[in-house]
Amino acid sequence: MAITITIANEKGGVGKTTTAVNLAAGLALRLINRAGAASRVLLVDMDPQGHALLATAFDRSQQRHPASLASLLTETPPPSAQRLIQKSEHHPNLFYIPSDHSEMIHAARELPSLMANETRLQRALASVQSDYAYIIIDTPPTTGDLLINALVAANLVIVPVETSYLGVSGLIELQRTIEQVQTHFRPDLKILGYLPTLCEEQRVEAQEILAELQQRYKKLILPPIHKASDLAYAHSSHMDVFSYRPPRVRTSENIASSSRATHEYADLVETVMQKTQPKP
Repeated sequence: MAITITIANEKGGVGKTTTAVNLAAGLALRLINRAGAASRVLLVDMDPQGHALLATAFDRSQQRHPASLASLLTETPPPSAQRLIQKSEHHPNLFYIPSDHSEMIHAARELPSLMANETRLQRALASVQSDYAYIIIDTPPTTGDLLINALVAANLVIVPVETSYLGVSGLIELQRTIEQVQTHFRPDLKILGYLPTLCEEQRVEAQEILAELQQRYKKLILPPIHKASDLAYAHSSHMDVFSYRPPRVRTSENIASSSRATHEYADLVETVMQKTQPKP
């Protein structure tokens, strides 16, 4: 069964999409030599903006599909998730579910009026759980049924936190949302870690925030991701940072290049694998 990780924060601009895209791509690279389902990663973009899919399958992002992610969330019965899934452009073992901006906005408006509206993504993905090692879910920067669906469908949550006072201020509300999901739907849902993002070492504020996060969350703090032009350029080039800045010789064990951003996201991938895979 796939390990499903939702990337969540109710604040925008904190690196959720960057983290979802690069975690999914990094896992695909690390798992490439494994057999069958153990090698495959699925990316689900629950943000109507669809920026994660732009970095995964830009050339196909404008294609019209008879059914998409919005169909899985709103139709009764939903279409087959297996038939919707497409292969990404940059990695042969990374897959995604097509989405559409206007349809996802409509789905967000329609979901509150539907039966079992909080569990629709979970039920739609149930049929493909055995086909993937990991499912990574990106989320919108708002509280609502799209975020709730993404949390209910997950085993684990990674919380990107911008290293600013505004970035930390929204965490209490997210914690309440996660606790509600745990109480009503997923008592087994756990926070895998808080990921400091957009770090700028020279800023005193960032150092203070990192110290506060360490004190508040202790063992749940993941190694920070620093602000980097490579991450911005990779996204504007519609690819993950590992594809944008590949090493001269890439192996499943060595996916980072000289780019600091590739090293930091490779470290995140390694941490996720260590925390989620059974020890031999």
